[in-house]
Amino acid sequence: VAEARIVMHLPAAAFTPPPKVASAVVHLIPFAERPAPDRLKRLERVTAAAFGQRRKMLRSSLKQLGGAALCEAAGIEPDARAETIDVAGFLRLADALT
Repeated sequence: VAEARIVMHLPAAAFTPPPKVASAVVHLIPFAERPAPDRLKRLERVTAAAFGQRRKMLRSSLKQLGGAALCEAAGIEPDARAETIDVAGFLRLADALT
């Protein structure tokens, strides 16, 4: 949907109270051609399910959407975790969702 570029990193001291995570300012540049609305909806369903619970394998987090079968249809390892999948992988998962 958009290209993301890190503009700058922010130290924890820039916030009150200081968080225990690293922060950055990100510049989003929309792609010239937006995905079809139905594809975008499927992508939102897949990413919400995949990142809904921390550190779960995709076979478990995507269980309601097809689990291991969905992953295999998209060429994604079912034992992978959401944070290891690139944007192209999530698009393949969305495209495999029927």
